Amino acid sequence: MTREEAAVRARAAKAAKAGSIADRFWRKVDKRGPEDCWPWIACARKPTEGYGAFWFDGRHHPAPKIAWYLTFGNLPALQTLHRCDNPTCCNPSHLFLGTNVENNADKVAKRRHVFGSRQVKAKLTETDALEIKRLKPAGRAPYGFRTELAARFGVKPGTITDIWIRSWKHI
Repeated sequence: MTREEAAVRARAAKAAKAGSIADRFWRKVDKRGPEDCWPWIACARKPTEGYGAFWFDGRHHPAPKIAWYLTFGNLPALQTLHRCDNPTCCNPSHLFLGTNVENNADKVAKRRHVFGSRQVKAKLTETDALEIKRLKPAGRAPYGFRTELAARFGVKPGTITDIWIRSWKHI
């Protein structure tokens, strides 16, 4: 027997001892009441995100997606979203499917997206943006006014316009 064949047999024996996919998966979930969140208690894809990772079918999958698969019988091509807004939750009753666009809309609606001064490259604070909004003249701004404000706050004139018209809506 070659070394590779021995390794294949050892992996197969280990997998057989581990049990079914469902047994392996649900051992890593803290199942609570039917309405409660069921947190994933094993490894996470990224510690900062909190989404669980489960090895299945030759690669890591998000734990909520595997919870969906084990409950409803299909591995969805769509993303698995949370009604509870808890990334570690694997309770199938808290999950629903959606596209990437729907996932982003859900994130924005729940205010989990990065905005304002929370952005890594943000040059302005909420106080700065409020001041810029307060300084917006009624009607059309005088020529050069945006440029002066931009220089004062260390941003480009387009940023001033964005604050006046469409960005920083959370303040």
